[in-house]
Amino acid sequence: MKDSVKLFIDQRGLDLRALITEGDQILATAVLPGPLGSGSLQELVAALVASSGRKPEHAHLLISNEQVKFSTYRLQEMPLADIEKIVQRSMTTATSEKEPIFRLTPLAPQQDKDVYLAEQIPREALDRLRQLFTDARLPLTFVSTGLQANLAAFAPQRENIIQAQAIFDISQDAVAAIFISPTDILHQEIQLIPETEQGTGDADDAGRGLKRRLFAILNVIHGLYSQYMLTNPLAPVEKVWLCGPGAEIAGLDASLVDAMDVEVAAFDLLAGRVEASRSFTPLAGLVGAKNPVNFISAAPGKSLPLNSKTFMQVAGSLVALLCLVVVGSSFLTVSRLKKQLATTQSELQPLQVAAIADQGRAASLRFLQKLDQTAPPLQAIFKEIADRLPREIQLDGINLRQSDEAGTLEVLAVTRHKTPWENERIFTALMTALDGVDNLECKQNPDIAMLRVGEEKMIKIKVTCQTTSVKGGSVQ
Repeated sequence: MKDSVKLFIDQRGLDLRALITEGDQILATAVLPGPLGSGSLQELVAALVASSGRKPEHAHLLISNEQVKFSTYRLQEMPLADIEKIVQRSMTTATSEKEPIFRLTPLAPQQDKDVYLAEQIPREALDRLRQLFTDARLPLTFVSTGLQANLAAFAPQRENIIQAQAIFDISQDAVAAIFISPTDILHQEIQLIPETEQGTGDADDAGRGLKRRLFAILNVIHGLYSQYMLTNPLAPVEKVWLCGPGAEIAGLDASLVDAMDVEVAAFDLLAGRVEASRSFTPLAGLVGAKNPVNFISAAPGKSLPLNSKTFMQVAGSLVALLCLVVVGSSFLTVSRLKKQLATTQSELQPLQVAAIADQGRAASLRFLQKLDQTAPPLQAIFKEIADRLPREIQLDGINLRQSDEAGTLEVLAVTRHKTPWENERIFTALMTALDGVDNLECKQNPDIAMLRVGEEKMIKIKVTCQTTSVKGGSVQ
């Protein structure tokens, strides 16, 4: 089946950004001044068609932040359907829309309450956008928000994080922040970037303008980070990801490292494939996303003309009559075969029950025999780890996952942050100690993360090892 050609447009910010795709392949990109209107939409489509040689069949849109209404709901635990009814009644009361269009995103629970972020798009705004694309003869089948696009783009990285991380999506006029853990969305907020004075054209004045722009972005990010830390002091951020057109400004990454003392990385799904690639990350996340959040329901089906309906009714009647003839002629044959099948099944049933029981007993015996041969001596392993652990390192926990073939042991530990060479000595001592434990093979380098406990900076260490029955030999 041939992949459809899709147009993805990011309406947020001062410029319009767009991708045209076929399947998961990005054919071309374009950036044009906003806002989105009939003229700018036609110009954008024409530019992408000229670059790719393909005409889009339908469009996906990231709607501007100004057209999304955010609200937070703290409710007792209950089924999601009941929560949606409560939110719908609240929005109907506030906006007078009988059937408000919204989507709920669960946030981190607070005490004994479940917390949900509701994103609502006014029906009038959606109708206006759909009419705009209809006039351009391009169906608008998908509308989503920047929050949902960034969550879809970050999904592959989220599986591998250990503690909280932050995504800052920086447009020309605002910073959208998402603070996220492996299991929860901890905080979400959008703040406008204060306007800065524009340069008059000479190089020195242009450089000062860029610095003022950089400082304005840094101040907004610092405010968002400070607000997050006030409400989440026990979940420090270990890494910051930057995307959006504002993330391309020179010196931003290094300035954030100095200001926040955390690792800063480019959130870039199209690195090396397009210019200013970080600005396209939310759109690129939607291209490969599975079941992304869509604020537009399926388009209503078209009614058939009257003559087509009549033809279909006559054809259906003829088919039904033919089916009755065939069923009538074969009824006796089917009944006879059913009786024979019932007799055969009654005879086979006791044999099937006995065979299943024998198979279950044999499988259980094989499993117990294999487990007896391969199970590692866990008590001895745990005791030896405790005896060998360097005194500078405190054991935080041990996780064991045992499969049919082998077991995986995760050793979690913490130590005080010291000068790099002293920590390196401690890490080396830890790996040497674990390597000497019988029935344990630690070949991977440790995973290391920074955290703070009060005023003290600590290092969290995770070492992943494989358990064996007898190190260097076989079971006797």
